Amino acid sequence: VDRMRRKPLMIGTDLGRAGLIAGVPILAWTGTLAMPVLYVVALVVGCLTSVFSLAYHAYLPTIVDSEVLLAGNSRLQATESVSQVAGPGVAGALIQLLRAPFALLVDAVSFLFSATMLASIRQHEPAPERAPAADGERWLRGVRRDIRSGLSFTFGHPVLRPLAAADATFNFFAQLMLTLFVLYAVRVSHMSASQIGVVFAAFGVGGVVAATALGRVVARLGYGRLLLAGYVVGALAITGLPFVTGSALVRTVLYVLLFFIAGCGIIALNIVTMTLRQVATPNAVQGRVTAAYGFLIGALIPVAAVVAGVLGGQVGLRATLFIAAAGVPASVLWLVFSPARRLRTAEELQPEA
Repeated sequence: VDRMRRKPLMIGTDLGRAGLIAGVPILAWTGTLAMPVLYVVALVVGCLTSVFSLAYHAYLPTIVDSEVLLAGNSRLQATESVSQVAGPGVAGALIQLLRAPFALLVDAVSFLFSATMLASIRQHEPAPERAPAADGERWLRGVRRDIRSGLSFTFGHPVLRPLAAADATFNFFAQLMLTLFVLYAVRVSHMSASQIGVVFAAFGVGGVVAATALGRVVARLGYGRLLLAGYVVGALAITGLPFVTGSALVRTVLYVLLFFIAGCGIIALNIVTMTLRQVATPNAVQGRVTAAYGFLIGALIPVAAVVAGVLGGQVGLRATLFIAAAGVPASVLWLVFSPARRLRTAEELQPEA
């Protein structure tokens, strides 16, 4: 991502995903679709999605001034939250209408639409700054150097380091909770599939509200206080899940309220963190730092899923939810004892020329 212009890279990954996903219904129509094919498609599409995501977040700071970067991230997050609310419902309707493999044709067309929209951007993107290769340096050694540079920048930055630690802690315990929540909602709370769907949609609605109001809230509180508020609100909402009792209807209403509050806090937190990281990072290493940060905050998520399954089987679903609820607030401590909480504006992190 740091070695190429980001816009053509995103267009290429969109076209690649469109072609791969369109191949699934074609194979289904010919009767040759098999599980190994789906495994390969899922793997390659996942790789292309990772590249697109890194390029996407590294591209925005090259075409938007730092003063309006928060507004740009907020608008992009708002559209993403809307898609999270509408996407599952649209998918269900398409699967009923077309059957699952052929509903993927609509998904393929959406990637073509994305590529078309990206191609319409006229803003000039500067050429990447290539790091000089040492004499005789092998390609793999260069990749290792690039990975190390992204991790070193993140670990060495006084604000990004505690933010990454806080996000990693939050994600680990939140994943413990979310891995078992659906099972808990069905078996213990006796909720229907539609009720669970409404609960998860509430998170997206909260995200839309947060993204829409974020600019005014940041102007009043500043970045540091908003970070702290986002962690506290998100932690309190998730911590409250195992304490919900009552009938299935009452539980549904309370879960909707908690997921809405969690969406407001977590999405606001994500937008602010992303903006600070983009402002603090030189353009030449945006992709590497984004990748390193994403790895640091997400590497423990699959571990948390496994731990949740083991704990759920050993001590029970509700007890595991309480364990997760006890751990989520620990993420706030990383921020309390970091310089991030004193930030007023993002420009305070802007690297010197």
